[in-house]
Amino acid sequence: MKKILLVLLVVMMGSYGCTKEVCKCNFEETQWKIVDYTITINMWTLVGEPDEIGSYYYYLDENVPELSQRVYDDGIIMCYYIYVDEFGDEVQTPLPFSAYDIVVDEDWEFPWSVHFSYDVTPGSIAFKIVFSDFYTGDWQPPARCKFRLVMIY
Repeated sequence: MKKILLVLLVVMMGSYGCTKEVCKCNFEETQWKIVDYTITINMWTLVGEPDEIGSYYYYLDENVPELSQRVYDDGIIMCYYIYVDEFGDEVQTPLPFSAYDIVVDEDWEFPWSVHFSYDVTPGSIAFKIVFSDFYTGDWQPPARCKFRLVMIY
């Protein structure tokens, strides 16, 4: 009886077995490319009206031949925001990245944040800046932003 139960158990496990997809990769030499960007304040474009809900700033580069279809389909694409921290050191932090601050006036305090992100398609990249309250009338992007696009394939 035990043998019959064991056989039934094995048959049931075999019929309900898991499947997995295995990638058969061609292990050619790994390549990588780095593209650095310095974006000044006049290079950003405002999407929407100043202070409109959903408004943000973006910079679009539609001429990035390094970001090929092969890199897009089979590679690793990472971006970094490069800034100087409170100790005066240059820091490279991966995107998306959010920074937080507070504006203090005589009668009030105003906490806010800014969010940096990016979008890619083959041949192009867009960097975005979104303020927490969409206050794009008086808030402007930093005078100079540095980003690094890294592609491994």
